[in-house]
Amino acid sequence: MSSDQRGGLQFFGAACLVLCLLFIIFSLPFFWTQIRVLRTWPTTQAQVLRSEVVTQPAPAHEQLYAAQLQLLYTVEGKPITVELTSFQSKNYEETQRRAAEFTVGSRHPLRYDPRDPNQARIGAGWNARFFAAPLLLLAMGAAFAMIALGLFMAGRLA
Repeated sequence: MSSDQRGGLQFFGAACLVLCLLFIIFSLPFFWTQIRVLRTWPTTQAQVLRSEVVTQPAPAHEQLYAAQLQLLYTVEGKPITVELTSFQSKNYEETQRRAAEFTVGSRHPLRYDPRDPNQARIGAGWNARFFAAPLLLLAMGAAFAMIALGLFMAGRLA
């Protein structure tokens, strides 16, 4: 392998390493936001007033479904009603299963922002579902790190 080819592999390896770092850096604020919710937002019980699957705008020739919930909870003696989207997917059955977890009248733990009690999260916890967005960004960073490692190794061995 010529030095030009080695240089090209190392260049693309460096580019992948930069992408890796960018994905990791972009994931940090998402992790921080989710951790802040779990550590500082109080928990209360919310009652499901409505649970339905709705369609949402999606790219051309696709359909996106969402589990839309209307919840009632009390903060400092004041009743608060909010609408939350619990789940989104292109798969109607999967979305229907998620919405079925929240039957009308059922109660679920909910976290709310003490500065703005209308901001709430249902299903907040130390689980992969709650951390899905930052974990996806972190996984993309790891994938680019592996590609960079492979390219650097190929450049050295060649």
